[in-house]
Amino acid sequence: MTIEVKKQYIDGLVAESLEQDEETIDLNNKFIGDEGVEALMLSDRLEGVENLDLSRNNLTWKSGHYLSQSGKFHNLKRLYLGDNNLSDKGIDFLMQSPFLSGLAHLDIRFNNIGPSGGMAIAQCEVMKKLQVLILQENKIGDEVVIALAKSSTFANVRKLNLYRTDLSNKSIKVLARSKVFSRVKHLNLARNYIHFEAAEALANTQTLNNIETLLIFDTLIGESGTKVLADSSAFPKLKTLRVT
Repeated sequence: MTIEVKKQYIDGLVAESLEQDEETIDLNNKFIGDEGVEALMLSDRLEGVENLDLSRNNLTWKSGHYLSQSGKFHNLKRLYLGDNNLSDKGIDFLMQSPFLSGLAHLDIRFNNIGPSGGMAIAQCEVMKKLQVLILQENKIGDEVVIALAKSSTFANVRKLNLYRTDLSNKSIKVLARSKVFSRVKHLNLARNYIHFEAAEALANTQTLNNIETLLIFDTLIGESGTKVLADSSAFPKLKTLRVT
């Protein structure tokens, strides 16, 4: 399929989506591939878009490159890229995108991102408006989370999803002391290699006091970890604690 034919197809999808919501382009699970993203960047209807969903489209690093080259997303606030294969290389490109300074929501779950790509995110200094960061199911590891927890760029984050991201007690202990994440209300640490020590550190936090939802199921904190969290006075606003 030539880029012109692909552009005609994408233009049709874009028009259909914008008819439903003039601020949203929803291409979730449309199987558009990298060529589709390349064609999308040629559209003249991107400037007013606030929400862009490209989840489940078999995207690779090339799409990260195409997005980084677009100067049309002047109002983009929410970007959904979950269930693709951007990899570290794609994230490196994505972190060069001109629209990042206005982004409030970034969902990049299931994208084969490792420590290198994760660190590119942690070292990005322009996403100061970001409120939701979803890194679920990417093996970024401890050092990335430690870097995030120490970077003032992420001080406005309210929702942090670190489900199954290869974390150990090391990063959770730093997270529990983080002043950067003091505004976090929703914290997902489920399915990581964390033990009682991590639960104890969270239970004694003096900074994560705005948490309303704490998900820490399928870990190794055990009954003692569950008890120390349930008995903690560190979370006066807690509404949901899921440990099993």
